[in-house]
Amino acid sequence: MTTRRLFAIVPAAGRSRRMGTHKLLLRLGTETVIQRLVRGLSGERITKTVIVARRDDERFKNHLADLQVDLLQPETDPPDMKSSVQYALRHIEAHYRPADDEGWLLIPADHPVLEPSVIDELCQAWEHCPAAVMIPTYQNRKGHPTFFRWSLAGEIFKLPEEQGINALWQSRDLAPHLLECNVPEILVDLDTPADFDALKKKYHTQIEND
Repeated sequence: MTTRRLFAIVPAAGRSRRMGTHKLLLRLGTETVIQRLVRGLSGERITKTVIVARRDDERFKNHLADLQVDLLQPETDPPDMKSSVQYALRHIEAHYRPADDEGWLLIPADHPVLEPSVIDELCQAWEHCPAAVMIPTYQNRKGHPTFFRWSLAGEIFKLPEEQGINALWQSRDLAPHLLECNVPEILVDLDTPADFDALKKKYHTQIEND
């Protein structure tokens, strides 16, 4: 197990408007979308998974009650992903006091087909990454999770309101390490019922065997 801690941040405060139902509670085999993601993040290389949800999302809170995660429900619902990340970073700083050379990874909550073995391989690559940011890619397309050195945490709070987290390397002298991997699942997320149907069809065998 690595001596440098790594924290997973999972923004989950969206309202699933395009899906038409709570997409994180949709079932894939014997698990829900969020249960599958949490299981993928439960390896020994990740110190703690921090999930940020809406204050009024009682179904989600109850659903996660038996899982070993830090569930955060801010008094004011985060308006976007960056705000969720900022809230999680404050929590990690206050409760775990990471050192600058430790890290955190960002993965949206709707990435349910990333196998634990894939996340473990990415975490292992991160341990040896000299850059401050590492982004996995598949056929030159950027995916998730994205890894950050803790020394960058403060920079997230300096970004203008209209800029997302990717502005860290789009407008600054910061070159992320792009890790090409043969894993198309790093690109798979869920936004619409069509996405969900396609995912169930494509990954039917994997879902049923997990």
